Amino acid sequence: MDTANSRSNESLPKGKRKQDLQEMLREVGLAVEYWLPKLQEHLGVTCAQALQHVEEKDLQKLKSQAQHSWEERALEKLLNSNSLSKLQEPQVKMIKKEQKKAEQALQELRDLLSEGKKGQEEAVRKKVAELRQAMEIPKEYWPPPEKPLREVMEHMQRQLNLIEGTLSDRQNLTDRDLLRWASGGLALQGIYKTSYQKDLVQKRDELLSVPKEVLLYGPEHGSRMETREFTSSQEESKFTQMTEKLGFSVIASAKGGGWGFSVEAGMDHSKHSESKETQQSRSEHSYFCSTKFSYVPLASCHFPMDQLQFSKAALQELQCIDDLMSQSADTDRFPMLRHRAETFFQRFGSHANQGPLHLGGIYWWKATSEGFRSEQLAEVKQQSAEALNGYIRGSYSGFGLIRAAGVDGSGSHSETATQSTTSQNLQTKVQLSVAQTGGPPEANGFLQWKAGLVASNQTWSVIDRGLQLVPVWDIILSNHRSDFKDPFQVASLLKDNYTALTGITAQIQDGEELLSVGKEARVFLEDVKSWEVSDPEEQLQKLINFMQILIQKTNSYDTWVNICLTNEGLQNFLVNTVNFCKQSSIYETKFIKSQLCSLLDPHIYRVNDFPQAHSIMQWVFQSKSEEEHINISQFSELIKILKKTHNDLREVMAKSESAETVEEAQRKATYKISLSLGCFLNYLQEKEQPDTQLLLLSIAAGAGYHVVNNKFQYLLGCEELDFLLDKMQTAQDKYQELKNMCTYRAQAFLVLTGLTATAGVMAVSPEEKTQRLALIRQLMGQFLSKEVVHVLSKPGADQDWENLEKDLRLLIDVNCEATISLLQMDEIRKNLQSIFHERKQSHDPHDNRNSKWEVIEHTAFLKLLQCLGLEHYYPKRMSRANFHLINKISVYNTQPSSERELPLYFLQKLQVLDYGLRYLVFRNDEN
Repeated sequence: MDTANSRSNESLPKGKRKQDLQEMLREVGLAVEYWLPKLQEHLGVTCAQALQHVEEKDLQKLKSQAQHSWEERALEKLLNSNSLSKLQEPQVKMIKKEQKKAEQALQELRDLLSEGKKGQEEAVRKKVAELRQAMEIPKEYWPPPEKPLREVMEHMQRQLNLIEGTLSDRQNLTDRDLLRWASGGLALQGIYKTSYQKDLVQKRDELLSVPKEVLLYGPEHGSRMETREFTSSQEESKFTQMTEKLGFSVIASAKGGGWGFSVEAGMDHSKHSESKETQQSRSEHSYFCSTKFSYVPLASCHFPMDQLQFSKAALQELQCIDDLMSQSADTDRFPMLRHRAETFFQRFGSHANQGPLHLGGIYWWKATSEGFRSEQLAEVKQQSAEALNGYIRGSYSGFGLIRAAGVDGSGSHSETATQSTTSQNLQTKVQLSVAQTGGPPEANGFLQWKAGLVASNQTWSVIDRGLQLVPVWDIILSNHRSDFKDPFQVASLLKDNYTALTGITAQIQDGEELLSVGKEARVFLEDVKSWEVSDPEEQLQKLINFMQILIQKTNSYDTWVNICLTNEGLQNFLVNTVNFCKQSSIYETKFIKSQLCSLLDPHIYRVNDFPQAHSIMQWVFQSKSEEEHINISQFSELIKILKKTHNDLREVMAKSESAETVEEAQRKATYKISLSLGCFLNYLQEKEQPDTQLLLLSIAAGAGYHVVNNKFQYLLGCEELDFLLDKMQTAQDKYQELKNMCTYRAQAFLVLTGLTATAGVMAVSPEEKTQRLALIRQLMGQFLSKEVVHVLSKPGADQDWENLEKDLRLLIDVNCEATISLLQMDEIRKNLQSIFHERKQSHDPHDNRNSKWEVIEHTAFLKLLQCLGLEHYYPKRMSRANFHLINKISVYNTQPSSERELPLYFLQKLQVLDYGLRYLVFRNDEN
């Protein structure tokens, strides 16, 4: 069993540190010759391990050096390996939320106890139940009633502190690195499929290289707690090996001989082969082990056939066989070829593991007894069960080992803790221990271990390898033809020798037929492109029949998924079929929906470029009653649905300990909110209410709603529903309040909300703000007030988001008169700049002294200028020579002593008003 001390994952950080910086740049597509000097110049980074210390401000520095927008995203990927993945983030949020609930329940319990309440009172018992649920501790593993409540609370607080520290200290890997390092690269190792269990669990070298495109999905299995009992150490050891090397899927399949052998048969054979002496000895010294384990899958991955590529070492070995076969047809070479084939199978395995692979961890508790008589087995089982339950209870609560069934609670806890007790009646020791497959080695108890497992994918192990195996000869013909002189001959040799060595009949597809499957699919899709929806049941059945033909020929769904479902012609036909059925009352849609489900579920979730997939699946899973009754025309109706959905989901999450049940509830909630929101948005569009439509769309986008595809991009949880419910109500109230006061203030609030609304702690990215601003202009362009248009039209408004949002807040917060005044001042400033540039380009002041007198509307002012002899100085622009006429009067605060001095004083006042002169003197010496 993998324990914390023997986990192969411990080499992971060391391996990552050795990774070359240039290789990391190439992996994300960045040019080494450009970015390597930039990293050194701006951040002082010269090695890969330094990247883990780079902060957000450093990332922004690098982004400023990007020549293309895609490079910014590549930099984020390069420097963001320690951030939470999309799979981890909701789970960490869930733990933090439950942790907050537990803290609150603890505080309320303290308040109740300080008021003199007793543990038996209803209010206290209710709060204890809330605490237990928030801590996710099963009822049977909660500390017993005789344990003082205050002591229980202290231990729970200690557990919460440990969990908080674990969540804050997280290191994460990219998806490709995760596959490379998890369980020492187990996902990439080959499997030698024979009739013997020992061959299946033996460690092999890496048969595969890491796929270029690794896509991790949520787990297909749910978390579960199981108990197994063993009456021999060999039986227990084989089960542990099978679990850790292959996973539960293989064990379940093997019980029925699904892989050509049976677990029970193999184990029984080992037991019956023991000698009589051993059996007689074991009657005096029997063995019993009861083990409970918590299986926690966090992610799954499937390797498409076209992504299965041999590792460098495996390919070189196969090419050596290819070279040997191409030599002279000497009969002596055949034993050598068989030996090389057998050596290859022993080193790399005969089959690659295609999945579905599951990553996560397993936490094990064991109670082991030895040296009792066979007739005492029943009593030993009971004693072991009681001791194990007490031990697990201690692991959950943090008490250490709680006394149960005479168990001595003394002893130490280490990474693989071991304690023992002796029954007075049986004189038999029960050895108690705990071990981990994956998870943080320093974890003190199950709860901290699980939190650390969720927070850091560096601690993940491969806990299930799935059932789909692909033989090496098929990989050669599918993906490595160009690497061999005669790929068909090499594939045939491997297949024939595999059958001779294992006794298992193997088949090989004709190479040309394998190659032609893709061509056949494309020819069929050309025909589908011209289909018009006429008889959907018959046409969908044709698709189903063709899909089944492909599966029979390739033994996988890869061609159907990668070639057919990504085809635009087929996608259009499926969309048209759904639209046809929505508008037609002739066809019974129940059967058509089942046909679509066969074609699309779950394969559609592996297709990234099918924008209408969500709406199609919504319709497929929509019940008839929902189709008929969803009709929302009031904002209050939408809020009512949000509240009910939110409460329903919270209730499921509080009651259920099954991840599958919670995920199903999230799917239903996401579907219901998508449907209701879409219905109300359509109503607003019909009624030409773009302002409310924009407000709701913006808030929904903050919770992951894709405006173009009209769907949420991931499952909604309680946090997202909280955000939608709170933000929609408060934003709508605020908008209506401002709208009654001043239109442009309300619109400024609308635009600001559209740009900034988000459910997470991270701010909206500049790229997303650009998309949101485009949506705002699309929906509200012709309705926007001149004040808002003015703010949005400022130069660089769609790049300087900070100033744009500041201007919008100014519009929202200040009174109308002050705002208009500020806007007018800004407008005047723009006009003056424009006038200055025009006049600067039109003529030089020195050449226009004798030009014609310009008309001035104010005749009184004109007469004054003539009287003073200043008609040649104003409104003509004054030059430097005019400025020197003004001597000490501009420096000293004096008054004119005679009318003769008056022109100079007046000229000095005029030059103060002449902004052109100030510009001329102080900023441009050439004029």
